Amino acid sequence: DATRHFSEIATALIVALAIHSTTDGLALGIQGETPGTGATKWSLFSALCIHKVPEGLALGGLLIGAGLQQAAAVGWVAAVEATTLLGGVIGYFFLTNISMLWLGLIMAHVGGGFIYLATHAVIGEMLKHGKKLVLTSFALGIALIAVLNVGLRLLR
Repeated sequence: DATRHFSEIATALIVALAIHSTTDGLALGIQGETPGTGATKWSLFSALCIHKVPEGLALGGLLIGAGLQQAAAVGWVAAVEATTLLGGVIGYFFLTNISMLWLGLIMAHVGGGFIYLATHAVIGEMLKHGKKLVLTSFALGIALIAVLNVGLRLLR
């Protein structure tokens, strides 16, 4: 039964996404300490904001599939995504004097998480829909990110 299957993984996904979102917020909160241009910082902010939409939709869909009412699912999604703000506050107020070693380790963890999630998603979609469609979509996404980065650099 699909409802039982979704309910089995719903709690684990809520916890995992809350941790993930907190580290997203940490990256956002400590980016003022990192060497980089305004474009780099806007790029990180934009990427985090944009990826919250499909992340929230996926979690909400899974929670509804697990049998939660729509209002309850929206509440859980809002709570999970709010941990991004929690991470941002922690990063901004408590990690401002962090050493470059720890700063690098946190940023590497967040970046590695993004790479892992993207790779996992692409491979999973390739198994479902075939290589050509998925790799074309992936390439278009990378191209869009590149265009946005160049555009933001030109704005400064």
